[in-house]
Amino acid sequence: MFNPEPEQKDYSRAGASLQSFILMFGFAAPILTFLVAASGLNPNAKTAALVALSLVYLLVCVVVYFRLQRMNQLAKPDESVGQKDYFEEKLQALESAGEFFTGTLSPEDMFRLVSNRVNELFPFNSALLLVPDENRDKLMVKFNLGLKFPAEGCPPVPVETSLAGLAFLSKEVETTIKIADERENLPFLDSKARCAAAIPLKQRGEVYAVLELVFDKQHEFGKDEIDKLTALGDRIAPMFLGSLAYEKSLSSALTDPVTNLPNERAFFMVLENQLAESIRFRDDRPLTVLIMDIKGFDQINSLYGHAFGDKVLEFAADNISQQLRKMDFLARRSADEFLAVLPKASEKTAGEIIERIRRRFFDAGYSDSAGTKIKLQMSFGWATFWRDGETALQLLETAEMRKAQSKAAEIGKVIEFPKEYVN
Repeated sequence: MFNPEPEQKDYSRAGASLQSFILMFGFAAPILTFLVAASGLNPNAKTAALVALSLVYLLVCVVVYFRLQRMNQLAKPDESVGQKDYFEEKLQALESAGEFFTGTLSPEDMFRLVSNRVNELFPFNSALLLVPDENRDKLMVKFNLGLKFPAEGCPPVPVETSLAGLAFLSKEVETTIKIADERENLPFLDSKARCAAAIPLKQRGEVYAVLELVFDKQHEFGKDEIDKLTALGDRIAPMFLGSLAYEKSLSSALTDPVTNLPNERAFFMVLENQLAESIRFRDDRPLTVLIMDIKGFDQINSLYGHAFGDKVLEFAADNISQQLRKMDFLARRSADEFLAVLPKASEKTAGEIIERIRRRFFDAGYSDSAGTKIKLQMSFGWATFWRDGETALQLLETAEMRKAQSKAAEIGKVIEFPKEYVN
């Protein structure tokens, strides 16, 4: 930690000189005393000379003693400076890691990376990252480390009474040595918890999240420790912000802005993953792809406008979702077309799901705030893995063909199909 700086080298040279002086003095003192004692001076003069020499020896010893003490103090490293250097070194290492990984790690991975590094500086029992809800009157536990309770199962934390809420409002580090009070807001805390510190993470002066550290050893939280926690918050705030922005951009890239459903890109990602599972367990894991669109949607847009059409798409997305199973995946492709992946669904199961959706739209009509009411119907196409195709493209082509067949049959049009799709 400490390097031999020039001042320390001066201390070494001074120490060597002092040692030489002590050696010479120790050699000269007995000789000088012997010469005085053996001299021809009268007894009174000899006594006076010996007393004077004794006083000189004593004075030299005192000076040498204090000189050595002073040199030892100067040569001894300043522990507080060493601690500051260590803290700053760890912060810089954390910051470097953040710069390297920002934009590539998910918020959860970034939380684990930061938490593990923070634990080296402030050994904690558990750590929580809390973010405000839409109304900013509650904090939600987004991630936690060291708790047996899953983050998604943690109840909302009130801003008014919690330690994290206090840090959120004051925009400063807040601490408590009365963990019993905090347990009312965080009932899932470990029984070993003794105190806690909440660090606000800010962007342009506004708090966007709070990192709460819970300790199993009592802390005093003096000014020096508060300053360090504040410095820590300043360093890690950009790191979490970058990873959250990455998550948001990734979510936007895979989300349809009108219905908030996953888009076609997300659909293909899920479909390829599910196909891999079905290929692996060929006979035991069926899979069906479903394509749906709203009948007459172009006319709806022409008659009522695109804003009304967007509301119809939202209505359709919500009602289709309600008829699917929890394991099913629904996405919007384009215009009025929806795609669904039905894992473990045979053709029979897919038919039952289609019938539920069809009946739902037959029973429920859409009306807006202006009182406009319309009845909606859906067209369907489906394809089952192995029976209708083995790749995503083959399954979608088959499903598209079946949807086109159903439309042609309804409106009396004749469409030429490849022989294998007739009947």
